[in-house]
Amino acid sequence: MTTPDADREPVIRDPVIVGQFRCPRGMLGTLAGWVMASRASNVGRNRWSVELLGLAPGANVLEIGCGPGIGLGAVLENIPESHVTGLDHSAVMINQAAGRHRAALKADRLELWQGTLESLPAGPRFDAAFSCNVLQFVTDRDGLLTEVKARLKPGGVFATTYQPRGRCATSEEGRAWIGGFAEDLCAAGFKDVDVREKLFGEMPAFCALAVAPDAH
Repeated sequence: MTTPDADREPVIRDPVIVGQFRCPRGMLGTLAGWVMASRASNVGRNRWSVELLGLAPGANVLEIGCGPGIGLGAVLENIPESHVTGLDHSAVMINQAAGRHRAALKADRLELWQGTLESLPAGPRFDAAFSCNVLQFVTDRDGLLTEVKARLKPGGVFATTYQPRGRCATSEEGRAWIGGFAEDLCAAGFKDVDVREKLFGEMPAFCALAVAPDAH
C-alpha cells in the first residue's frame, strides 16, 4: 500500500494546465494524467476511497471518472476475483488506464468505456460505485444520482471523495461541499449516508458514503 506523504506538494497554478484535470486532452492532458498517477495524495485518496467501500471478493465495481486508472488498480490489486468498469469522458485517460492495466483487460477483469454515465451500456448492476475528485464538475447532480441508483444493486455502496485543490483551497470548502453532497444523497433516497475525513498531505479529503435503496 502507498502511504500518503506528509510533505508539501506543489500547487499547479497555470489555468490552462488546471483545466486539463477536468477534461484531459492532447499533450497537456497526458501530463495531467501523469500528475494524477504520480502524486502521493492522489494515490492515497483513491486507495482510501476503495477501502471505504468494504468490497467482498468477486465484487463488480464501477469507477466514475477513472482517470489514469489509479482507483481501478486499487480494486484489482486488493479485491480477489473482482471485476471493474472504468468510465471517463477523456480518451487520453482511457488510453492511460488501458496501458496501466493491460493484464486485467486481457484477463477480462476490467472494462473501459469513454463517455458519460448515461452512455454506459446496460449490464449487470454493480455492487459498488465510486469517484474521486470528479463529481464537483457535474452540473446535474439530481440526474447523476438517479443514474447511479439505477446502476447499483439494492444495497450497493456509493462513495464520492472530494479533496480541495488549488492555491486558495481550504478544508472548510471541502467540508461544505461534501456536506451538501451528503444532503443530496439523502434527498435522492440513498440510505445510511455517512461522511468520512482523512488528511492527505496538508489538505484533508472528504468522502460521502451511501447505500442504494432496496428495490420496490
